[in-house]
Amino acid sequence: MSRVITLTTDFGTGDGYVASMKGVILGINPQATVVDISHSVEPQFIREASFLIHTSWRYFPEGSIHIVVVDPGVGSHRRAVLLKTPSAYFVTPDNGTLSYILHDVAEIKAAHSRTMTDQATSRIIPEGCEAVLLSRKEYWRHPVSATFHGRDVFAPVAAHLSLDIPIAEFGEKIDSLTVFPIPIPFKDATGQTVGHIIHIDRFGNLITNLRSRDIPPGGAAVEVRNQRIDNTGRYYSQGSGLMALIGSNDYLELSFRDGSAASILGAHVGDAIKLLNQPSR
Repeated sequence: MSRVITLTTDFGTGDGYVASMKGVILGINPQATVVDISHSVEPQFIREASFLIHTSWRYFPEGSIHIVVVDPGVGSHRRAVLLKTPSAYFVTPDNGTLSYILHDVAEIKAAHSRTMTDQATSRIIPEGCEAVLLSRKEYWRHPVSATFHGRDVFAPVAAHLSLDIPIAEFGEKIDSLTVFPIPIPFKDATGQTVGHIIHIDRFGNLITNLRSRDIPPGGAAVEVRNQRIDNTGRYYSQGSGLMALIGSNDYLELSFRDGSAASILGAHVGDAIKLLNQPSR
């Protein structure tokens, strides 16, 4: 049975970890289509993995299965879970990986933090979704390594799921998942909109949590790390030096033509970014 299974990990491609996961999947369902989203997530950086799957999952066929393994708690008592949404399935450790996915589905805003914090909390699973613990060991690969659940738990579960096994067969139903707060833009005391850098891509572009809807109709200058950016554009080669633009996922990005905005500014995930009310002329 042909089904799409995607992989997002921090394993890199220099070792055999990813290939092992693919081998397990294809050994169970040789007709599966396995697609790499990324294996370059910064090691143990759960928030980055959550953002990457958030920007990618919606472009796959309905019913695709997404494995996300960035798992600093492997071998501990952290839970392994399977989430079914109206459009897709997600197989992952319950460590915050699904934070953006639950946000996508439920469009939760009111309870989100204004700051970038990794303090985990619990989120009730939105209506229209269901989740189970991966506790039925007959769907695992044996023996199970204490350090490689990507190969021995998540890959075989996804492969069996791709054969249309109902999710209830994989374990008991749960009603909440672990999430970290996702910051949303807010107005400061002066009425200016403040957001944060939420991702830095491999080109050094700074992706913020500001969306096109947050930009005033007349435009706005941007301030980050005490640097004002008045240069805005619609695509990367349109400007020079530091510039701001709306990227392909509708987030405001800061870039540097033929260079890295992250390096130029010394910026990091979590840094605040401010929209100034009056751009310079």
